[in-house]
Amino acid sequence: MTTFDILAFGLIGICIIVSMMRGLIVEIASLITWIVAFIVAKIFAVPFAEIAFSSFEPQALSIALSFVTLFFAAWLVQHFLRSLLTSAVKASGLGSVNRLLGGLFGAAKGILLVTLAVTVCSFTDLPHTDGWQQSLSASYFEALAQLAVPYLSSVITEQLPNPSL
Repeated sequence: MTTFDILAFGLIGICIIVSMMRGLIVEIASLITWIVAFIVAKIFAVPFAEIAFSSFEPQALSIALSFVTLFFAAWLVQHFLRSLLTSAVKASGLGSVNRLLGGLFGAAKGILLVTLAVTVCSFTDLPHTDGWQQSLSASYFEALAQLAVPYLSSVITEQLPNPSL
């Protein structure tokens, strides 16, 4: 077992533990919260900047401030709704099932994060090091990263120096 394996399995383990503590409902609601907050901020940043921050110069500053404000406001509203949903799940007695499914979600999230890290590392010389080559798990994560390549921008894929990706 190499340093890569220890770090990869450590990250996956941490994701599993954190997700089990939070539960599936909170994990999915959290993911939705971040996505919706980003979409709301992206769609309404310019109109909100014209209304609330019209006196700020340059305009890019007012738009950036508007984006951050809307993102935070949308995130807060959804965080409140998420806490209500979590209370309802606890009251219904589905706590242990929620935590078990949260652990499975955490495992998937951890695997995705390690795969993302492998994709980023493919832009470096790390995949050619002895520790990487002797790793028990690197080839599996490289195979997962290879599945993501068709979905990456052609600008990024042209820059991939690692032929395995």
